[in-house]
Amino acid sequence: MEESGILENYFYEGVLMEIEGTYTLQASPQEVWHSLMDRRTMEQCIPGIERLEALGNHTYAFCIQVKHNPLKGQYTGRVRIIEQDYPASYRFTIEGDGQQNRVDGEWTVQLSDLNENTVVAYKGSLHFDSMSMLVPVPMAKGIIKVLIQQFFSALTEHIRTTSRFTGDVPVHIGEMAAVEDTSEEDTLALAGTRWSTLLRNLVHQLGLGNGDPLLEEQWARRLKRMSMITALLLLVWVGTRLPGRLFTQH
Repeated sequence: MEESGILENYFYEGVLMEIEGTYTLQASPQEVWHSLMDRRTMEQCIPGIERLEALGNHTYAFCIQVKHNPLKGQYTGRVRIIEQDYPASYRFTIEGDGQQNRVDGEWTVQLSDLNENTVVAYKGSLHFDSMSMLVPVPMAKGIIKVLIQQFFSALTEHIRTTSRFTGDVPVHIGEMAAVEDTSEEDTLALAGTRWSTLLRNLVHQLGLGNGDPLLEEQWARRLKRMSMITALLLLVWVGTRLPGRLFTQH
């Protein structure tokens, strides 16, 4: 029994990994859906992606280069979207071949509106047919989670720097939406959005919400209120001293 427990912690032929998590984006579910369903955006955000080609029937060929051990190497294969519920959820399958192993899996992504933000919840499995050496599963899962974190960081930056979308929102990867530049009157709103995103990222990095999107949202709002109160007090302090100084100089 003890030997069996040890083997469960290592890759061998037919190992299955379950991975899930959440990430909060400063955008509406419609905007997030558009980004996730846009092939060009995916080419910019997926770590190590070298090719993403539409094949039709919601199927896409990919070539990706993983630079981290123990999964290091080039993988080629196909992704197929098998279920969609705009803009709330979608499901897709993945199958590919690496230099030393074959991988396949199925993933579900759900988008939930939260105070004008979107919580992306992902859950899926990866099945490796074989590996050339015994590798701790937690280490491999850690690498996958790092890649997912890098993807969402790139997606966050993409959403932050792109302007509002116009026209119909595309339903499938590869369909492009029209983009219009942010007007001058939106400058203050954009600055506020960036400040909120900065606070949210700070809360996430400090672990103030223990990875819970709801708690992170509460902490971000607290920090935002504190910053506004601090700015107000500073203005009051300056206002109480400015008349006296002007009077003295006069």
